Amino acid sequence: LQNVIHILIKLLYCLLISITAFATSVHAETADPQYRYAEQLFELGDYRAARLAYKRLLFYDPDTEFRDVADYRITQTYYYQNDATRAEGLFRKFPTIHPNSSLRFQSQLMLGQLHFDAGAYSQARSSLFELLHANTEPEVVAAAHYLRGWCYIHTTDWNKAISELRQVEASQTGILRGEKAHELADTLLAETPLPSKSPQLAGWLSTVIPGSGQFYVGKVKEGILAAALNGTFIYLVADAIRDRRYVDSAGLFFVGWQFYWGNRTGAQQLASEYNKHHEQAFIEALKRQAESVRPE
Repeated sequence: LQNVIHILIKLLYCLLISITAFATSVHAETADPQYRYAEQLFELGDYRAARLAYKRLLFYDPDTEFRDVADYRITQTYYYQNDATRAEGLFRKFPTIHPNSSLRFQSQLMLGQLHFDAGAYSQARSSLFELLHANTEPEVVAAAHYLRGWCYIHTTDWNKAISELRQVEASQTGILRGEKAHELADTLLAETPLPSKSPQLAGWLSTVIPGSGQFYVGKVKEGILAAALNGTFIYLVADAIRDRRYVDSAGLFFVGWQFYWGNRTGAQQLASEYNKHHEQAFIEALKRQAESVRPE
């Protein structure tokens, strides 16, 4: 009887080993297809389905070799679906959760991208500066310099933008993009500083001769209107004083002063708008240049 029991135990043990081995082999065979399926959905831009596929992979195989990639992709899906708040939180946690993953630098780079997208250019530069001092991976370094260059472009600090773009090497980020960065730097070097109008000068011109500041900015219609209005009030005040209608002259002077001072501040505002318009037009032209792809 003991021998029979011993044989049965051995058979049961072998059966358990066989079941475990079979389950492991099946799991190994299905984990990789599941990862490839999730990657395919991500590449197709079906981010919601891709996120679910990555989460399914992590649920059934928590120790998968693709865990860091899956977590990073999940975070990217939130970014591409414009859920910046959730994406930022996950990108911040990623280096802590995966301290040995090479993607931890990519997550820091994406934090800089999120700040850039939000228009927080100073914060983006600071984040990317820290990344550059903590990482030497060529692709990441190139991308960080490129993005810092665009931060400086958006704040119209042309010289620093040129410096950052010059540090993007073709060998680091692909020949085409490397050349594109240098082309942008060449354009900035050739076309900056941009033509501009001084708001201070425009204000002083309109202070001395109403409407002249508007003419200086190139706003002829506004200049004629400012000159006519202020000239009319000057004439009316002078006429009232000449006729000794001092109360009328005081009232006209008070009303006319509002137009006179508005003429000065209006000239300053027009000069600022002139500069901003040309800067924005130039930045848009740089974007089109960066997005254009030359044929091979």
